[in-house]
Amino acid sequence: MIRLVEMKDLDRLMEIENLSFTPAEAATEVAFVNRIRMIPDTFLVEVENGEIVGFINGPVMENVFITDDLFSETKENPENGGVQSILGLAVHPTHRKKGIATILLSYLEKEAALKNRSAVTLTCLESLIPFYEKHGYKNDGVSESEHGGEEWYNMTKKL
Repeated sequence: MIRLVEMKDLDRLMEIENLSFTPAEAATEVAFVNRIRMIPDTFLVEVENGEIVGFINGPVMENVFITDDLFSETKENPENGGVQSILGLAVHPTHRKKGIATILLSYLEKEAALKNRSAVTLTCLESLIPFYEKHGYKNDGVSESEHGGEEWYNMTKKL
C-alpha cells in the first residue's frame, strides 16, 4: 500500500536510506525532516504488513535537471506544473527484487501527470541506467552533479 509520508516514519526511512546509499550519497536526517515537512505530497512510502519497505521522494522544480542544492534545500511544491524530480528511490534490502521500486516510480509518475508536471527527472549511477530506460526514461548523459563524489547520469521521462 502506498501512502504519503508522516514524521513518525523518519527512523525507518533513515534505516532504509543508509542501507541503500553510501554515507556520502545518503540524505541526512535534517534533509529528510525538511522533505517530510515541505514536500509530503511527493514523498511516498510503500507499506507491507504495517512496515515501510520502500520510498520515493523529490521536489517539483522548474529545471529539467537536478542540481546539487536540491539535496540540502527544500521548497514547497507548486500545485500544478513544473518538473517532478526524484532525489531518492530506495527499497529495504530484504524486500528488493519484488517490483516495489517499479510500483513507487509508476505511482509518482501518475501523480505527477495528474498535476500537469511536464516530466520526471532524476540522476542515477551508470549501473541503474537500464532499470530507468526499461521504464521509459531517456539517458541525457553525465550530470553536472558532484553529489557523494559519484558520476551521475541525467534521466528524464516526458509526461
